[in-house]
Amino acid sequence: MSSVDGIVEQDVNKKTSDNGSWLRRHDVIAWFLNILFLIAVLGGMFGFGALRGWNANSGWTHNESLTSEERFLPEPFIEEPGVKGRYGADASGRWYYWKLPPDQVTALSRAAVWLCYSCHQLLMWGCIFYGQKKKLVWQSSTAPRYSGKLETFNYVALTVNVVFHLLHFGQTHWTYDATAQDVSVASSQSSVIMLIVLVLVLEYRDRGLAFGWPTVRNTDRVSRFLRLPNGTVNLLRKYHGYAFAWAAIYTFWYHPMENTWGHAFGFAHTFIIMLQGSLIYTNMHLNRYWRLVLESWVIIHGSIVASQTGGPDLNGTLLWPMFCFGFLWIFTMTQLYGLPFWKKLPVWVRPTPFVVYLAATIGVYSTLPDREGRYWVRLNEIIRIPGIEYLAALFTWIVIEFFLFIERKAQGNGRPDPLSPALEAVYIMAVLFIYVLMVVLSILIQTLDFQIPLFVLMVILVFIFIVSVSVSNMLLKQCFRRPAGKATVAPDDDKKDIATTTCDTSEEEKGMENLALE
Repeated sequence: MSSVDGIVEQDVNKKTSDNGSWLRRHDVIAWFLNILFLIAVLGGMFGFGALRGWNANSGWTHNESLTSEERFLPEPFIEEPGVKGRYGADASGRWYYWKLPPDQVTALSRAAVWLCYSCHQLLMWGCIFYGQKKKLVWQSSTAPRYSGKLETFNYVALTVNVVFHLLHFGQTHWTYDATAQDVSVASSQSSVIMLIVLVLVLEYRDRGLAFGWPTVRNTDRVSRFLRLPNGTVNLLRKYHGYAFAWAAIYTFWYHPMENTWGHAFGFAHTFIIMLQGSLIYTNMHLNRYWRLVLESWVIIHGSIVASQTGGPDLNGTLLWPMFCFGFLWIFTMTQLYGLPFWKKLPVWVRPTPFVVYLAATIGVYSTLPDREGRYWVRLNEIIRIPGIEYLAALFTWIVIEFFLFIERKAQGNGRPDPLSPALEAVYIMAVLFIYVLMVVLSILIQTLDFQIPLFVLMVILVFIFIVSVSVSNMLLKQCFRRPAGKATVAPDDDKKDIATTTCDTSEEEKGMENLALE
């Protein structure tokens, strides 16, 4: 371990004594209660679904379930020329099974879900914006930002997410349809992939991309030469919350609360991302083990969904190995090394998880034949997901660094003044307009029935979403300028809260506005 590592580890172990008792860790208590709520909601999904005779695991079991035949159209395994969404390239992949037949869709079923989605989205963004204004602009620059206590915006955000989960549950059993009737399935999946890609960039400074390298702790010439600049990381760490809230809430309202394991693990994923977003500026928000769970949950969820919907082709192994071992590649090469204990181990030990992963992967794929009965041929599947995600992470870096370069040229060496209220409102409206365009694009793809294979469409949308989010983050950055020459404070009604705020966070973690909502 280098001397730099040693210094950092000493800082990591420095804790204030103010919040030592778990009973005083309001963030941990809130986290625990929300996990119990999640378990109850998932139990309700399965319980009420069973009472209604729902057993629609996938389109492959459509003819085995009387209720499924009554509720849904079959998957378009046999194309229906001229019927929107049910013919052309990858028709079965582009068709989302769990939605009402078109002749059962009503103005009420559409209005209910879109009204709920819009309110949920705007309220969550409002909580994030207010929290950032309080911590980054109104609060003194010397006051701690993170603590074990909850502030007003935390309570509001937690309440909003609980209420809208209950509303979505009720809406599913009332009008059923989610936004899947109107937007492309690729957009829902791409929004989550975008989130995972942005996390790779967010965490880069502290864990690098390969086995904890290169990071700020690596000071050798090669590491300094290869390490990407920190401007992109710093921007995303402050303003990623809005994109993450969009990805989670947009995906949450895309699906009905159907009683399948794929839906259950998906709703668990969106819930814990929203929970992390509700715990902004708390110590729990910085917990590295919790952040790893958030980031790597897709391994479990993706594998279950692929197994559930992959069908009988290749003895049921058509999709799940690619998702399982593709995401595990990223987990064992990159994500694991955000955990603190890796910094205490010799460098040569770090590739061990990846070596074990490769051995297990080769062993599994040695038993998986392709359609011609050949073994080993499908091994190339494992590089598809990590290849796209690492490429998208590099693309994100290039895009944001380009925008930061333009900003530097436009502003020169001077420090820009805070925006006037009117101009700030214009910037906020521009940000909202960008997200509206992203949703409208998803609606157009569905409405115009773009006949592009699902996987290709997902990749295209990931890159479009990355560019859109990058532009919105640059606009948001202008809304949080601090006045020069003085330490600003919050309005009078917030001063008491700030005075009593304590911090149970390490020196290193104070600046780590990483996974989920800042």
